[in-house]
Amino acid sequence: MLQLVRTLLLPYNSLQCLEILVYAQRTHITLQELGLPFDVTEVSGIPKPDWFLSINPRGKVPTLRIPTSDYAVVYESAICNEFLCDYAQSIQQEHTLMPSDPFMRAKIRLLNDHCDNVFAKTQFTYLMNKEADKDDELCAEMESELSTYEEALSKGPYLLGDDFSLADIHVFPFIQRLVITLKHYKDYELPSDKFPKLLAWIDTCQRGLGVGSQPLVLLKDIVSYGGDQRDILILARPHLGKFSLPDTRG
Repeated sequence: MLQLVRTLLLPYNSLQCLEILVYAQRTHITLQELGLPFDVTEVSGIPKPDWFLSINPRGKVPTLRIPTSDYAVVYESAICNEFLCDYAQSIQQEHTLMPSDPFMRAKIRLLNDHCDNVFAKTQFTYLMNKEADKDDELCAEMESELSTYEEALSKGPYLLGDDFSLADIHVFPFIQRLVITLKHYKDYELPSDKFPKLLAWIDTCQRGLGVGSQPLVLLKDIVSYGGDQRDILILARPHLGKFSLPDTRG
């Protein structure tokens, strides 16, 4: 089993990642967008290493370790990201990714809940389905839940309108993988007649500084997400948004 640990010595906090999964990618993007200096440690291995479990016995990723007097630990991507926004606000940083208006904050949380508890499940169910006669039905269910984002984008280039926020960060890694894995395994592409705003949003996000500069190794887990473990170590150097997967279906 490959084990890669990469550490960049920067002062503020550290992001511990088991591979770079959708959840860790969310927090990586948040840290980059907020401009907070951080130290990245990537870990791949099962069982999880003792040093990682010693700081987070639940083994949750991502995990933020903050150099307070007791090296506080925060985990769960949504909690990590809101913590980072609160921290940015506490140091009076202008751009915090989380609006002050309580209704807009609630809208972000509702969109995030839709991603985690509704949309992501339909995406994964369609992706993993092996019964061809069910594909159309499962695809329709996924597209129905994707329409929530198409509707949210009616007021601007981002889910809240003009401003890039935690709502965009929360769902982007899932939609990024949808574009890649469903094209490869299902020969599916988001139809432009149904999702013109969503497709424009994907392009806008991929060109954004934090999103566009994600480590290339994040793609190692994308094929694993699609169920083919043989590809984990193959995909190390494709360019974000412009690459193809090796054909391992034969």
